[in-house]
Amino acid sequence: MTIRDILNILFKRKLVIASFFVASVIGGYAGLKLVSPTYESTVRLLVRIGQEDIYMPALPSSQFRTPMMSVVREEQLHSESSILSSVDLAQKVVAEVTPQRLFPGIDTNHPWYTPKGWLQMAKGIYSWLEDYFFPLSAERTLEGQAVNRFLKDLDAQAVKSSNIIEVTLRSKVPESAALGVNSLVKHYLAERVRIYQREQAGFFTEQLTQLDAQLAETEAAVDTFRTQKQIVDVDKQRNQQMERLGEVRKNIDALNVAVGQAERQSQVLKQQLASVPATAQLSGAESANNFSISEMNKQLADLKREEANIAERFSASDPRLRAVREEIAVVERILKNQQAQRYSSTQKGINPLHARLSDDLLQSDSRLAGSRQALDNWLQLERDTLVKLNDLNTQEAEYKRLVQKLDVLRESRQLYLEKTEETRYLSAQAAAKIGNVSVVNWGTVNNRPVSPKLWLVLIGILVVGLFGGVGLAFVIELLDDSLKSDSDVRRYLSLPVVAKVPELV
Repeated sequence: MTIRDILNILFKRKLVIASFFVASVIGGYAGLKLVSPTYESTVRLLVRIGQEDIYMPALPSSQFRTPMMSVVREEQLHSESSILSSVDLAQKVVAEVTPQRLFPGIDTNHPWYTPKGWLQMAKGIYSWLEDYFFPLSAERTLEGQAVNRFLKDLDAQAVKSSNIIEVTLRSKVPESAALGVNSLVKHYLAERVRIYQREQAGFFTEQLTQLDAQLAETEAAVDTFRTQKQIVDVDKQRNQQMERLGEVRKNIDALNVAVGQAERQSQVLKQQLASVPATAQLSGAESANNFSISEMNKQLADLKREEANIAERFSASDPRLRAVREEIAVVERILKNQQAQRYSSTQKGINPLHARLSDDLLQSDSRLAGSRQALDNWLQLERDTLVKLNDLNTQEAEYKRLVQKLDVLRESRQLYLEKTEETRYLSAQAAAKIGNVSVVNWGTVNNRPVSPKLWLVLIGILVVGLFGGVGLAFVIELLDDSLKSDSDVRRYLSLPVVAKVPELV
């Protein structure tokens, strides 16, 4: 098909093209008159990082506690947008403003012969079908319809690469759009107070009361333990016990050596005494054992001097003083027995060497008995010192446990005091509606409709009228099976044209 043929078709079907164009213009005009314009009002909110996004760790895991903040801006803005688009807020706005003011004409019944009446009839038929097949899914109350329509006309989106949230409401009346969006933002700011307000004040107060009771009980336990056990300086007391234990063991070692020496000496004296005869030939004179008594007196005098020296230097409960006194008692008992004895001889008498060895054996046995008694006393003192040292370690462990518990309770109390003050501050801040969301600008009445766009409608009418008319002309031409030229006769009938009769007018 050549351009000549196209122009021929357009010229031949010019009436169809013109009619379709006129019909498109009339239809567009009627549509603009029938469709009510839509207006919108926008509120802009600035969302910052605020106290709601900062928290203190609940447990003092370390001695340095710093505030924690974990905020993802996209998530935060999305959360605020979700709150703005919630059904609860929409219901509060509809209840406050009323459906008639938000959507004028929502409860008007139009005559059936009007276009709006036809639309209402269609909606009524659809509602009847919905009730029949899904009786619980439809919202039939006026408030419910207003809430659904409000959420449909509401748009709360974050502006890209910013902290701004734009809240837009569309309505057929500009005043209704501004009134609805402003009411929504006011309810949203109040709702944020409820959502972000921390209600743990009562919990922290109760915990503080319990902690105060535990703290007072633990402090009393620590004071009682310190008083009863006489704990002033545990390390000093332990060092004193350790020094005393070292001194006791040193004396025990010395007494073990002395006991060993005394045992060996007694054994040697017994062997010598067994080899020496007890009697010897005398001239018949009577003699007393004066030599043995003299030696015993000498030993007794030495022991008493040692007793006086120890009593002067040490306390009366010192084990060494007790050992010396026991040895004195043994020597005095032996001396008394010696003084009561007398040896007489006529022809045979006591052998002086045997008597001397007997006296030495008696002295050695007395020293051995005193050393063994002293050793027993020092061993008992060692056992007592070890018991006291163990008791002291046990007391120290218990005391440290109580002190540690007291420190933990004090730290916990300080933590709860901080959390209580933080909660009180946040509650006061929330009550004053001081948050991290600020209203950049409130919604205003905008008399310029956002839809329909007049210039888009005009361009659409022109494009649809022109191209629709041309397309209709070509369709009619395609459906027309009449022969209109010599070429059509030759193409479709395969016959030569003999003659042509002109059109008679």
